[in-house]
Amino acid sequence: MLQIIKSLSILCIVSLLVATICNHFFALSFQGVFILCAVVQLALGWFFNTYIQYKSTSQWTQQQTELITQLEQEATMAPCAYCGTENLIPVSPTQDNDFECVNCGEHNAVYVNITVAQKTVPLDVEPYSVSNHNTSLGNQSSTKQADKE
Repeated sequence: MLQIIKSLSILCIVSLLVATICNHFFALSFQGVFILCAVVQLALGWFFNTYIQYKSTSQWTQQQTELITQLEQEATMAPCAYCGTENLIPVSPTQDNDFECVNCGEHNAVYVNITVAQKTVPLDVEPYSVSNHNTSLGNQSSTKQADKE
């Protein structure tokens, strides 16, 4: 309430000062200049306030977008060890990866396992193909069958 009274007092004092100066030096109507000055101050205040709100909202949106992007790069879905609910958790190799389940509220620990493998390069050869129409395999089995008898 005190802030509103302070703002209205400043508005009236500035309007009064401008109206007095314009009336004394330019012989303009005191009431007209006073009202015009008050309206201009209110309009400028509204535009300024709207601009500040827009700027802070856009900065907040940008920060949230950057945070979500970073979280997507450094996060994973992991099931809770107690209830099995999937949780989006941040994963960092430099600190403990603990989280609290969003469903049951229990604390969980995440252990990161790193596996190392050799990097291989595929050979540039004809691919191996298997066919059921290979008659030489059928002949060998029938020959072995005949040998057993």
